[in-house]
Amino acid sequence: MTAPAPSAAQPAAESSLPTPQRIDDEPLRLVTSFNDIFVVIAAWLLSFGTLFLTGGLPSWLQMLIATAITWGLSEIFVRRRRMALPALCFAFSFVSTAALLGFGNASLMHQGSETVRASMSLWTLAATSACTLLAAALYWWRFRVPAVIAMGLAGVVIVAWAHALVLDEQAVGWLLVANIVAGLAIFVWALRWDAQDPQRTTIRSDVAFWLHLLAACMVTHPIFWMLAPHHPGAVIAVFLVLTAVSLAIDRRALMLSSLLYVMSAMLRLMVTPSPVGGDLPGQSYDLAPMSLPLVAVVVGGALLLLSVFWKPSRAAVLRLLPAAWRARLPR
Repeated sequence: MTAPAPSAAQPAAESSLPTPQRIDDEPLRLVTSFNDIFVVIAAWLLSFGTLFLTGGLPSWLQMLIATAITWGLSEIFVRRRRMALPALCFAFSFVSTAALLGFGNASLMHQGSETVRASMSLWTLAATSACTLLAAALYWWRFRVPAVIAMGLAGVVIVAWAHALVLDEQAVGWLLVANIVAGLAIFVWALRWDAQDPQRTTIRSDVAFWLHLLAACMVTHPIFWMLAPHHPGAVIAVFLVLTAVSLAIDRRALMLSSLLYVMSAMLRLMVTPSPVGGDLPGQSYDLAPMSLPLVAVVVGGALLLLSVFWKPSRAAVLRLLPAAWRARLPR
């Protein structure tokens, strides 16, 4: 008995199958279809109109109406239909509206900047932070949107920075250190989420992605603010360390958040002091011609090469780590 000849349509059918997603490409679910964009635009129009139609109401009641509308839309488009982009937008709307309520009757809506600054106190810091975290926790409990956990934490960080700068302008130094410590704690927490899903097939991996993104911003920005612009060599060295860490944990957020800093550091190394002035305040610098395009080509080309050879580069970094560490990292 001879085997049946393969159908002429079979190769075409096989070629039409979707290419499987590589785990080390960090799958990111932002849009499920064009209907996501359609729903977001329609929801924005609804919110815009509602805000103006309820303009005569007390601001706290306006915010309660806004949260109720967001919750109702989330029940339909997030909980039932599991639409990715509306989930992100509605989660942000719900958490930010709750933060305004916590600030004190949403006073940001109708008061000038000076009045808002004068109303800031330790009470508004505690109330706004509590409402932000409570809203994020409630939204996560009901709708399981991966980004909402990072949104809640980011909201608390923003509120803390705003209050610290208003209440104590000398607090920037210790706040930078606190920012780094909190960012490292979130980074470790993100690694725990990653460890629960090494194959990156569940929602835990998505939660870890957003936590890594938040932690990267909280850790890298203060470090580079303290190093730049007077220590460009140290900035580049830190970037190389972050690149190694990114390869080890198979996440690119650390590199992305520090990209502009390393480019500015490379430009700093390419400038030369003008003949007049030396290293004095107000000194001018001469930038070599075509420096910015050259740096862009070098950095962009290096990142593209790293993207192509990500897997072997990561394997080389993992070989340097203890076996116990490798067992906890994504495969």
